[in-house]
Amino acid sequence: EAIASQLQSQNEAIASQLQSQSSQNEAIASQSQSRLESQIEAIASHLKSQRKAIASQPKQISKPVPDTRILSSSGFDYSQLNRLLKSGQWKAADEETAKMMLAVAGQTGRYLDDDDIKNFPCEDLRIIDGLWVKHSNGRFGFSVQKQIYINCGGKPDGSYPGDTIWKRYCDEVGWRVNGSYLSLITFSAAAPRGHLPFGWRKVRVMGGSASLAHRLVTCSI
Repeated sequence: EAIASQLQSQNEAIASQLQSQSSQNEAIASQSQSRLESQIEAIASHLKSQRKAIASQPKQISKPVPDTRILSSSGFDYSQLNRLLKSGQWKAADEETAKMMLAVAGQTGRYLDDDDIKNFPCEDLRIIDGLWVKHSNGRFGFSVQKQIYINCGGKPDGSYPGDTIWKRYCDEVGWRVNGSYLSLITFSAAAPRGHLPFGWRKVRVMGGSASLAHRLVTCSI
């Protein structure tokens, strides 16, 4: 009986401790929940304040940055050529090149003659060549064509190099394929190196490329 009474007392004590621990756990859980809810409310309030602050700020309208004009000292504007080359519009850029060269040379017709090329302003020649070289990653341009022409045996003295060298040059730049001159030029970045520009070659003399090569040398291009 004594042992039973002692065990009963111990069980009651343990039950009382468990009940007390349960009450403590409930209190801790209640405090944690209350703290979490307060934190959530504080964050929500902060975000709401930020949204109001952003909404109250005046909206800034972004203005497109205008392209820088590219002018030669003689007043010719190459901005359009720059835009066309930058966007890879090779055919339109080729046509713009021919148009600008005719304007610079003071020609109202469709052709440049040999003297027009020999006297073409060096600054304008540098601008046109630089834009073609830049936007084609060195594949197209007058200076590229000049180097290929010289590599094929052409002499930059303005004289016609002869049929053999001329045909070799046209083969290299892709103006001649399988012995036949092309009627359609390839307006693509995948065209052979030196393929463009082409439109300026509407000259009255066969040695147009030779004359240009000579002018590029005298202009240090």
